[in-house]
Amino acid sequence: MLPLPGRPMLFVTYTPPPPLGRFVRLLWYYAAPELPDLLERVLPSGAMSLLINLAEDELRWYDGAAEHGAAEHGAAEHGAAEGGAARCHRLSGIAVCGAHAEHFAIDTAEQRAIVGAELSPGGAAPFFGPDAAALGGAHVSLDALWGREAALVRERVLEAKTPEERLRALESALASRLLRPRAPLERDPSVDFALAAFADPSRAWTVADVTGQLGMSSKRFIRSFTERVGLTPKRYCRVQRFQQAVSAIERGERVSWAGVAAACGYYDQAHFIHDFRAFAGLTPTEYVTRRRERNHVPLDG
Repeated sequence: MLPLPGRPMLFVTYTPPPPLGRFVRLLWYYAAPELPDLLERVLPSGAMSLLINLAEDELRWYDGAAEHGAAEHGAAEHGAAEGGAARCHRLSGIAVCGAHAEHFAIDTAEQRAIVGAELSPGGAAPFFGPDAAALGGAHVSLDALWGREAALVRERVLEAKTPEERLRALESALASRLLRPRAPLERDPSVDFALAAFADPSRAWTVADVTGQLGMSSKRFIRSFTERVGLTPKRYCRVQRFQQAVSAIERGERVSWAGVAAACGYYDQAHFIHDFRAFAGLTPTEYVTRRRERNHVPLDG
C-alpha cells in the first residue's frame, strides 16, 4: 500500500499457519487516521474477505454503476442519497465481501481503522458452510451468517490493544470455526487442481484442459468451481489476468502497455486495454494517474 504524502498510515499483515492457513491467505490491519473523506473505487481481485470496521459499527458500499452519482453527492455522511443515484448499501461493522468480478465503491471515512481476513480461493466452506456458495459477488453482514457470534468477534477484536493482538483475536475466532462439528475441513481437490493449473505460468490452461485432466464433465466442474470460489472458472481466470496486469503496473517505474499485455497473456495491447477497462472502469493510464494504492482509486468529488 502507498501512504498519502504527509499522512501517517499503518499496514500490518500476518499469514496464519496451517490448518487455518489452508483456508485464509492473509490477515491484515490498516489504519490511516488522516485519510480524507471521499468515495473510492475498489477493483475486483477475485478474493473473498471478512472486514471489521474498528471506528464505527457500520460498513457502507456503493454499486459500481452508481459511483459517479455517489461522487457527485459526496460520501454518505455528507448527503449521498440512498435509493437515488448513489445507492448506498449499509452493513453491520463486521461483514463479508464475496469474490467480485466488478468494481464497487467504498467510503474512505470507514477505512481509518479496519481489520480484515482475505480467504484463499475455495476456502470459504469451513466458515460459512452451505452459505458459501451464495456469497459470490455479494456483500453480507456477518450476523446474517453467524448470528450473535459476529458481534462477539468484533467486540473481542476491539478489546485487543495492538494491531498484532487484533490480528491474533481474529485468527482465534476463525480458527474456532474449524473445530466445529461437521466443519468441512477438506478442500475440494478438483477445485484446488484447477486453481493451481490456472496459476501455472508455464502454460495457459483452459477449462477444457482442466476438465480433461480431471475426467469431469464441463458442467459439473463449472458448478463445483463456482460454488466454492464464487466466480465461474472463465471469470476467475480473467480477473486473475487483470490482477497480473495490476501487479505489473505496480512494479514498473516506466510502464510499456504492449509489454504488460504480452507478459499477462493478452492477444494484443488493444485487448489488454479493453479488458482492463471492463474490470476497472478506467484505462490503465487513468489507473496509474489516479490510484491511491493497489486496487483503490479515489473518485472525483
